[in-house]
Amino acid sequence: AEKKIETKDVKTEVPRLPSQRELPPLPTPPQTEQKEKKPVVTMEKVGDITVFNAPMESNAQAVEQARQEAKKKANTIYLPPSFMEAMLLSGLDAPTVEAGRSHPVPVLLRIKDLAVLPNRVKANLKGCFVIAEGYGDLSTERANLRLVTLSCLSKGGKAVIDQAVKGFVVDADGKIGLKGRVVSKMGSAIARTAIAGFFGGLGDAIQSAYTNTSVSLAGTTTQVSPGDVGKVALGSGISKGTKELEKFYLELAKQAMPVIEVGATKTVTLVISEGVQLKIMDQEMAGTGNQHREQEGTPQRARSNTLPQRPRGRA
Repeated sequence: AEKKIETKDVKTEVPRLPSQRELPPLPTPPQTEQKEKKPVVTMEKVGDITVFNAPMESNAQAVEQARQEAKKKANTIYLPPSFMEAMLLSGLDAPTVEAGRSHPVPVLLRIKDLAVLPNRVKANLKGCFVIAEGYGDLSTERANLRLVTLSCLSKGGKAVIDQAVKGFVVDADGKIGLKGRVVSKMGSAIARTAIAGFFGGLGDAIQSAYTNTSVSLAGTTTQVSPGDVGKVALGSGISKGTKELEKFYLELAKQAMPVIEVGATKTVTLVISEGVQLKIMDQEMAGTGNQHREQEGTPQRARSNTLPQRPRGRA
């Protein structure tokens, strides 16, 4: 007999996948700021020519910025506090009055030797001119000078330095200020003032001698006899005229105050009290006029003994 095997249908349930609408939204990836890579510009100096190497896709602004930085660095030299020997080319009569400090006397000096920098390093400023201003001090009998400008020019006349500096001048004895001779020309003016005052008093005496003054309850009465009118007029004229002359000579005496006289060709020491950036400029010479303009294009260093050089090392 055939056995019948009953089979039951086995249903396997397959999990239903969610639809796209039922899925949660995908998280957005964090956005990172993409910084623009700046082109790398390299600089190479061959002699007096500066070469800038940059990729083809580099920005022209970066190249120009690198050129400007190189130009600025090549055209400036830092001069720290230092001292140098110089010669006084022009003498001066330094005023000792208080007004002389607000109106100092200018002088010209020329640097004779190398400038001594810190750590025994020397810089070549030989031949440069320095403008200074000075006033006198009657208590110390010295002329105090303060530096104003430093001027240097290359031998070829193509580069120039004209920079304001701060400093002072030391004499050969190591003291600040230049030792000088006190010169006073006010003696004659004072003598004339005294003479004018004498004649003024004489005129007042003549006028009083021929004038009768009486005091009463009504007041003071002045009487002059008819015969003495001429004498009184002469005395009054002398008195008034000499008073004006006395004022004139007194003003001359005030202007002829003592001065400190310092002669030229005196060897002194210049001291730079504050460091300064010396800017090298290009100079065009056309005819008799000199036109100054800042150096443009490829920076070039003027190599001359009259312009400051890089530190030459220890002495």
